[in-house]
Amino acid sequence: MLDSVIQAAKNRSKKINKIEEIKKNLSPKEARQRLYELAQKGYESIEENDKKVFLKYFGLFDKNEFTPKKFMLRVRIPGGRLTPEQALALAQVAKKFGEDYIDLTTRMQVELRNIRIEEVPEIFDALEKVGITAYQTGIDNIRNIVTDPLDSIAMDNFLPSFEIIEQLQKLFLKKEEWIGTLPRKFNTSISGSLANRCNVYGHDCCFVLAIKDGVYGYNVYLGGKVGKIAKSADIFLKAEETADFFENLVTFYKEYGFRDNRNRNRLYYLIEAVGMENFKKALEEFSQKEFQKAGKRLCSMEHWDNTQGKVMLKNGTFALHSVVPGGIFSGTAMEKAAQIAAENGGELRISVEQNLYITNVKDPDSALKKEYFTIYKNVDSPFFNHLVACAGKNECSFGVIPNKPDAIELSEYLAKKFPLSDTKIRIYWSGCVKGCGIHEWGDIGFVGAKAKKGGKTLFGCDILLGGSQTKPKEARTIIKSLPLEDSKDLIEALIYEFYSYRKEENFEEFNERVFENFSSGAVAFLMGFNALLKRAEIEYRFTLHNKRAIGRFEPFEIFEFGNSIYRDLTSDKAYLELHNFQPVGSKKPEHPSTLNPKIPKEIGDIIYKMVHHDTKKRYQVFSEIIKEIKELL
Repeated sequence: MLDSVIQAAKNRSKKINKIEEIKKNLSPKEARQRLYELAQKGYESIEENDKKVFLKYFGLFDKNEFTPKKFMLRVRIPGGRLTPEQALALAQVAKKFGEDYIDLTTRMQVELRNIRIEEVPEIFDALEKVGITAYQTGIDNIRNIVTDPLDSIAMDNFLPSFEIIEQLQKLFLKKEEWIGTLPRKFNTSISGSLANRCNVYGHDCCFVLAIKDGVYGYNVYLGGKVGKIAKSADIFLKAEETADFFENLVTFYKEYGFRDNRNRNRLYYLIEAVGMENFKKALEEFSQKEFQKAGKRLCSMEHWDNTQGKVMLKNGTFALHSVVPGGIFSGTAMEKAAQIAAENGGELRISVEQNLYITNVKDPDSALKKEYFTIYKNVDSPFFNHLVACAGKNECSFGVIPNKPDAIELSEYLAKKFPLSDTKIRIYWSGCVKGCGIHEWGDIGFVGAKAKKGGKTLFGCDILLGGSQTKPKEARTIIKSLPLEDSKDLIEALIYEFYSYRKEENFEEFNERVFENFSSGAVAFLMGFNALLKRAEIEYRFTLHNKRAIGRFEPFEIFEFGNSIYRDLTSDKAYLELHNFQPVGSKKPEHPSTLNPKIPKEIGDIIYKMVHHDTKKRYQVFSEIIKEIKELL
């Protein structure tokens, strides 16, 4: 089967992309030397290829368009784990060189901003002294490896994995043959816990807790990326086999991964070209080893740490959780958190939801009285506890919307509107389709987009629903290109449905019980139509919780919903009887606004076209209705 992979690579190697051509100009060693030369010469000496490629080898991203002559520095934090000493070093660097600003990211690492190229050598020295590096955190490298932030200490952590992360890093970190030499970035996760605290199924390579023949190990999932959950490779590995497997996998990808179209060069596309079974056989041939078939997957439990605020650990102490909305942090805050950790003989652990744990806390009540927790709450509203937001257009050249401010503004609004406290809603925002805000795994996901309204182009978003922590499942798109200014009312309508009809459920469970029974268009209709009713100051609200499932067949859903709304708002039936979604008898519906003058004509027109006696004039797909609703909002 290796031949099929070789042939696929040949088919995609006829034209090499521009980045690959640039990479040929400097070796990693030469790129590092050039970085230090640029630090001496200053910003004006930096060339375009440096910004596009070589500086990214070392985590430096040019942000001249946002902060003139300054950079963002991405720092690798393996498994999100920081000792107090490391956290204090980061804090001091952020305060001295980065205007006291830190972003916590969805790869459990940190980003410093406002960095001048001249200061980079001093920054690198300060970080390296405490065992932290920015190496290989950008472009075509093996990126920061994520794991359960409570790895080795949580009660549900059966197979400690941090030592394996260190083994994996030794294979590639600061190694000349691995710096910038992959076809594209390569993301990895490993979790030995029952609870999925690290978005474990969303990476190129995922090692997921499993058991086979009474032995704990990992099932392997491959090919995850934005919009795609990694698929089972039907492989089980013992802990001691993981490093060899990983080395063979990334070497295989380096050798045969595609290097033409950068938008289609991730591991996913190599697997897609030959199929998972053939890919697995080719990898076995390449590795000269036959893999065991997958065991029983055990990582299938959601966690409630963010809602509970603390987690009892194996040694009887606690990990205290702190909510960092949108990951917006500071050196000053990092310093205070590090002090609490040091006082307790613990560590800081960054989560993929951009929050922070302080471990080994013996007296949680005393710790929670610290000033730090007055700002970064131990438990916040459900609309903040699991809020994720990547950088957005104010700090990222790919961003389409501001994003972090949008996410925080919406959560503040929802928190005031819905006084929930005992539930869980994961709200994940990405500023663009690149998906750094892991939107496709949220209960509710947002993706920055452009939207049209009144002939103007506005900030907009796509809204997704139904990502999962408990199973390999990504969210589905509900509505596209919605103006951000209208998103508040539509999300309010969605949360109102959950708030009103949940049965001691979290949002994921409610979604599976209610929304999953209906088409994406039906859910979008619920949101848009109720937003329209709210603006028209009509008290009635359409609901899905009591509607029967119709196989997600939109023409039937539209007709059934229309008849229900017609009856509720006019106190009359559109038709005398219905049989198999067809009218019985000769009665034809009157316009709803005629029967109830309080219904604005525009809304009445929508209801009327949902139940029109002439099927050619009746809506057949929800996108027709959503388009009209958008124009009316």
